[in-house]
Amino acid sequence: MSTSKLETGSLTLLFRQLVRTAMAAQQVESSEITEFYLVQLLEGFARPGRGELLGRPLALDYLEAFHLPASQRYEKLKRVADTALFVTGIFVDSLERSLVGPDYYASLGANAYARLSAQPPRASLAELFGELAGRFPEFVRVLAEISAQDIFRRHEDTIRLYKRWVHTRGRREADLLVRRGIIPFAPPSNQRH
Repeated sequence: MSTSKLETGSLTLLFRQLVRTAMAAQQVESSEITEFYLVQLLEGFARPGRGELLGRPLALDYLEAFHLPASQRYEKLKRVADTALFVTGIFVDSLERSLVGPDYYASLGANAYARLSAQPPRASLAELFGELAGRFPEFVRVLAEISAQDIFRRHEDTIRLYKRWVHTRGRREADLLVRRGIIPFAPPSNQRH
């Protein structure tokens, strides 16, 4: 196997382990089908050639979906929901610096999954999409946990995380810094009281 290209089976195993570990760390339990869906979601976004992730505003695709035949509506809503979940979980830091933040994508994704649960092509998917819609923030936390792993991390991300911790003193940021081998320590203030 080439180091530049993972076999599909290896990628599935990697993402399954990442999802299970992240679910345990975030204390999130789900149905087996939802866990498998998250693995497939990550695997799908890891494939090259998907095009630009947010090339077109997701809200436009969401609204356009309601003017399409049922099969096309399903595909468009699924793309909106999956993209919103992936982006909100994996790229939350980038969203915090954009015009529309993570709450916008979370709301859009949860609504799209809710619509899918009401009109799935197969009855077995109604429960899956209902779980994703109703527990969207939990699954965002699972993906955010995965995004904090070494395979997604860049040096600039750690610096940005430390700067955010200096300003917010947030527990999540402190925990992530400790996992990266950095003890959060605020520099002494130069101001005198």
